[in-house]
Order: sequence, then structure tokens, then C-alpha cells
Amino acid sequence: MAIALTRDVSPEIVDCELTFLERSRIDPVKARLQHTAYRNALSELGLTNVNLPSSAGQPDAVFVEDPAVVLDEVAVVARLGARSRQAEAEEFSSVIGSYRPLRRIQAPGTLEGGDVLRIGKTLYVGLSSWTSRSG
Repeated sequence: MAIALTRDVSPEIVDCELTFLERSRIDPVKARLQHTAYRNALSELGLTNVNLPSSAGQPDAVFVEDPAVVLDEVAVVARLGARSRQAEAEEFSSVIGSYRPLRRIQAPGTLEGGDVLRIGKTLYVGLSSWTSRSG
């Protein structure tokens, strides 16, 4: 059974981290509608959707690909580079831990799952303002 973990869009999404674009107005209602369409598409593809509620004080938590890199054998819990996001990884690991054994990125390393690309059994990790070489 294939599972997709998703998280509701926070009303605080307007305060999300942003480093690569100029900030423009985010419409939380539109974001929630788009996210619902995304979850529906996952279901139509045959995935079982496990949806988590939004988390207060975590405007970026909807981006569930960031706090962990989930592989067939193990999940690597990230140490997110943005201080505003560091609590996300620990909270999300409690969910991931029920599906996979966990490994963790240790300080001073930082890693954001969105900087990781998996092709087959090879992982490509990009360096960014959120992912360090030691991560």
C-alpha cells in the first residue's frame, strides 16, 4: 500500500520562508484549494492519503518533503536550516517513525529534503541556504 503524507495549509502560510523569489501576496484560501486538489490527485493515483493538521507557528509545515527524506529502508530526519522550521522535523518524525526506522542529521549539518533528488538508489543533494555540505 502506497501512502502519501500531507499536511494542511496553515493560515500562517503568508509568513513562510522565502529566499529565491520576491515576496508577493499569498492567498491562504487559494492555497488550501490547490492543496485539496493535490491530495485528490494523489488519491486518484491510488495512494492512501494520511493528512496531518496544520501546526500553529509553522507556516512552512505544508511542505512535508522538507523535514525528512523517506527511502524504502529508512527515513532520514532532517535538521532544517531555517530556525523557524526546526520544530517541524521533530514533530514530523513521530509520524514517519511509524512507517520507517529513523536516522537523523546531526549538528552542525543541515538538510532540507526538498534539496534531495532520488534516482533509483542514488541520492543527489544540492547545497543551498538550507542544506550544508555536512548535512
